[in-house]
This record gives sequence, C-alpha cells and structure tokens, in this order.
Amino acid sequence: MTVTHPAQLLSDYRPAPGSFDELMDATGTLRPAWEQVGAALTDLGHPELVRRQIEVDRLLDADGVTYNAFGNSDPRGRRWALDPVPVVLDSNEWAVIESGVIQRAELLSLILADLYGPRDLLRRRLLPVEVVLGHPGFLRPCDRSGTVAALADQLVTYAVDLSRDADGNHVALSDRTQAPSGAGYALENRLVISRVFPSLYRDAQVHRIAPFFRALRSALQHAARHQADPRIVVLTPGPWSETAFEHAYLASYLGYPLVEGGDLTVKEGRVWMRSLGRLEPVDVILRRLDDTYCDPLELKKDSRLGVPGLVDAARRGTVAIVNPLGSGVIESPAMLAFLPKLAEHLLGQPLRLPSVETWWCGDPVSRQHVLAHLQEMVVKPVARDSGRSSIQGWELSSGDLAGLRARIEATPTSWTAQTALAMGTAPTLTLDGFEPRRSVLRAFAVARGSSYTVLPGGLDARGCRYRLLDDLEPVRCAHQGCVGTRLRTREAHQLLAQQRSHRRSCGSCRFHALTRCREPVLAGPIRGTQRGSRPPAARRV
Repeated sequence: MTVTHPAQLLSDYRPAPGSFDELMDATGTLRPAWEQVGAALTDLGHPELVRRQIEVDRLLDADGVTYNAFGNSDPRGRRWALDPVPVVLDSNEWAVIESGVIQRAELLSLILADLYGPRDLLRRRLLPVEVVLGHPGFLRPCDRSGTVAALADQLVTYAVDLSRDADGNHVALSDRTQAPSGAGYALENRLVISRVFPSLYRDAQVHRIAPFFRALRSALQHAARHQADPRIVVLTPGPWSETAFEHAYLASYLGYPLVEGGDLTVKEGRVWMRSLGRLEPVDVILRRLDDTYCDPLELKKDSRLGVPGLVDAARRGTVAIVNPLGSGVIESPAMLAFLPKLAEHLLGQPLRLPSVETWWCGDPVSRQHVLAHLQEMVVKPVARDSGRSSIQGWELSSGDLAGLRARIEATPTSWTAQTALAMGTAPTLTLDGFEPRRSVLRAFAVARGSSYTVLPGGLDARGCRYRLLDDLEPVRCAHQGCVGTRLRTREAHQLLAQQRSHRRSCGSCRFHALTRCREPVLAGPIRGTQRGSRPPAARRV
C-alpha cells in the first residue's frame, strides 16, 4: 500500500481536467468552503483516514445497511458503501440549491394536478399529447378519478439528481416523483459519520436533518385530511427490493408499521391492515413501490406486490397514497425539454435549477438536431421501464449508430437525447490518498403547507465512469472465490484482509469498492433487513 504523508494528502490531489471539482479549482487552490474540513482531514493523515473508513464499514455492518443491486439474487442484499470524505457546500451555495429544489417540486406538483385534471397544458400545446398520454406512467384508471388531488402540495415527496457543469453551476439530471429513495440512507450516513468524526462533525456546524423527517411525518398526517389520529403504513415490495433496508429503517424511524401487499386488504371500498385477530383501517399509505405494481385489478395484472382494489379505495377518498398513483408520468426525461416553458407559464419565473439540455425526438426540429449530433449525445428511452438503458453515442460503432438512428426514426416519440455533461467531481478516499470521482447529488424535498422543505444536504453518489482504469488490472485474489479487480499492489489487499474477514466474493468486496468505484450501491452481501427482522434502532439527529 502507498502510505501518503499528511502534508501530501491534498498537495498530491489533481482535479480531473475539464470538470468542476468540489475540493480545488484548476490551479490547485483549495476552495473556501473546504478550508476547515480540508485542514482537519490533512491533520488526521491518510493511515488514520483508512482506519476510520474501516470503522465506517464496521458500523454499517452492525446496522445491517444494504442495497440490493438490481438483478442480485441474494435477498440479504449488498453492503452499503460510504465514503468518509464529505461533499462540502457553504450556506450561500446551499440556499441557491434549496430554492431551486423547492421551485421544481412546486412546478411538477402543478403539472401533475393539471395532467390528471383540466389538462390545460395539453390544450394550450405547452406539452405534446404524446409525451403525456403516450407515456406508460400515465395511468388511465387514475384519470380524473380523484386519486390525484388538486392540491398544490399533492406531490408530497420529491427528489432531484444534480451535478455540476464545467462552470460549476448545478444542473438537474432527472426528477424523482413516484417513490423517491435515498433519504433514509442519507440519514444513516449522517449518523455514522457523526460517530466516526465527532469533532469534525461538531466543529463544522453541519445543518441538522431531523426537522426534515419531522416535516415528513407532518405531511403524511396532513394527507389524511380530516383524521385526527390517522393510521399510516409504509408499503414495501418486500426484502427483494433494492432499497429494502431503507423501507424498514424509515418505518422504524418514523414509527409506522412496515407492510407488504399481502398485509393489506380492501373491503367495502376501504383499505384494512391485517392484525392479530382483527382488521385495522388504514388512512395513509407511504408507498415504496412503483405505481403500476400497486393494484393488480386495475394496473399491472400480474403484480403480486400490490393490493387488489387499492385504486378504487383511492378513488373513493378513503385512503391517501403518497405519492399519488400516476405520478410516474412526470419522471419522463422528455418532460425536461418542456420545463423552462412550463415554469414561465405556471410560475411566471425561469427555472432556478436548469435541467441538462434535452431534446424530445418527437419534435421534428429536435429530432433533426439529435440525428445530426448523435455521436455526441446521451440517448434515453422516454419510459424507464422499457428495458432499455441510456446510450452514449460516442461509445457506438458506425454500425450501431446507424441502428440507433433507424430506431429513433421508426418511433421518434419514444426517445430523448441530452447533451453530454462534463460532470463535476469530488474527492474520494482510496488506498493511495484522495482521487477525484464523478459526483451526483440527490436532493430531497417534502411538502410543508403550500410549499416544500428541503433536506439539508442529501445523498452524494461518486462513480468512476470517467476515470482511466490504467492502474487496475483483473487478477485473482488470494482469497477463495475472489474474481474481482484490484490494484497491482498486493500489500494493499493484504492490509484490508487483516482488518476484516472475507465473507463475500471480491467482485463486490470492500477492497473492490474502495479502489475501483465509489458509488453507494457497491460492496458485498451481509445480513439484510428482511421481513420480520428487526431494523437498527432509530437514532435522532
């Protein structure tokens, strides 16, 4: 392992060319917001930071924090990976982000109410009919049925993924409006870091996040409207969900029962929860599954995750569902192309947090632009559940580009394209010191009165797609069953092997997560929070 001298920890750091780096500018000067945190990390030194990284992992293991990567067949999930190096934003910069997140939440809430109500936006042709009625997220059983209430705060929870452009401005990459995930992980992250770096956490005067979750409780109680003491439940798909831990953790923290579809039933137009020897009425459901799976009678026929008759109960107004069924339509990437015009129309002001430049291929002019610059674009299907993922044009051969062009021309309304963004970077702890990794910040908002309140901070995901992997090579680890990629330095792997037992294949092990990628969905499986198991004790922050 390369041991970095404390004085070299920051001096050896080199921001990625062409990207805005959170820690340093292009000249290598530390940004003002990082002066206190940077000095504290330098004083600790690299060996101590690695030791504290191992302590972070131990606490995550003890709490059973997992993330089930899609397609993983192990119901125990994969261990959550948390980088001890934070992303630091000063109060002035955060105020700009907070204002922009609130505005986007208010705007999307108004759009959702209109699409399932008067549809004035379609009549005025501010939104193409194909973007809305042709999207699988537009649920006709919920159309004009009362399941989407005409309230300014009816989009109760909201999240947006942000990154920086080359000039350092925050840009919205995507909006999450169905069942935004990650706030529970952000809470757990904050709790763990406050225990591993108590002095730094205290001296940095970090904004507290407990008020956000109190606002979430208040918003859920308000959704019940006239119920003085509503019964609120958290509906989860079960232990196979990629965020099953978060569902159990939030339910425990908020004090609500965690239920699966089989725990609920609909009788005489009302939702009931099966309890010991009796049925108990349910007033509010905080759903953690996509809306099409919520009711096999009127939505996805083969769903075994939902509650038969749930749409009818919502239609009758006997239960409130958060977020409303049908809110998936405004998650469409095609919607980003029209938000600037919609903000001017509905709010009378420009977007404070602009979206990444987006073209909807259903528009002839936009389609012509996309096809002319296809090799420079990130192409996305309009529907997230279509089985197709994002396509980077610059990675395609000439034959693949021709095939993609033909698919776009055959069904243009099904495709969007976005400008390739030189995403911002943030420092990440590795075995050789700090290295820049691409950074995406997910910010969260919850309805409060006629507006929204924003979680101070968020969930930062750091990956390595941009990074040249010349310093990595596929080798076989000395541990039995290891097939992962690791650094050439065998001593580094031996160090970590001494610190913890090897209980999983190194294809997703701690070493692999530390050196190759920093996304918070990596690392190997340990005991997961399954149905019937006890989640970690909720701690207030």
